[in-house]
Amino acid sequence: SLARDGNERQKENAAGALWSLAINDDNSVAIAAAGGVEVLIALARDGTERQKELAAGALSNMIEVASGTHEGVVEAGGVAVLSSLAQEAGASDDCKLAAAISLVYLTSTCPDLPADDTCLSLLLSRLDQPEEGGWRRDSINALLALATSSSACAEQWHRVGGVAALQ
Repeated sequence: SLARDGNERQKENAAGALWSLAINDDNSVAIAAAGGVEVLIALARDGTERQKELAAGALSNMIEVASGTHEGVVEAGGVAVLSSLAQEAGASDDCKLAAAISLVYLTSTCPDLPADDTCLSLLLSRLDQPEEGGWRRDSINALLALATSSSACAEQWHRVGGVAALQ
């Protein structure tokens, strides 16, 4: 696959294409079945800045639209990779945000995974910013998915200032 074996530009283009394709549940299932989760996690861990952002975005789309893909992300070590990426000092804001959205969607579908305060804070910080590239909308959707997934997140919402941010 180009995302795994191509040159840097081909990997970036492939990751971008997978991000776009992954917005559809059938495509997400096909990507996962073809081993795409592992390839995207590897790019999120070892790729260039742009490859990391695109890979995290593709994983986010997959987790959001296709139930069952979250298990593959967890089993392939995606939680640790995305958590590290969301907190990586040298990562761009968009890269951190893509990783944070992925993690929040994972948390909303996997009750055993606790939501990460850093990720929630990153998403909440986008609520009062103008829409740019869909990040604000994506942040809101991820936060809503988490808020409706479990009553256990209420305490965490208060701790990170989520209630105040939404008022």
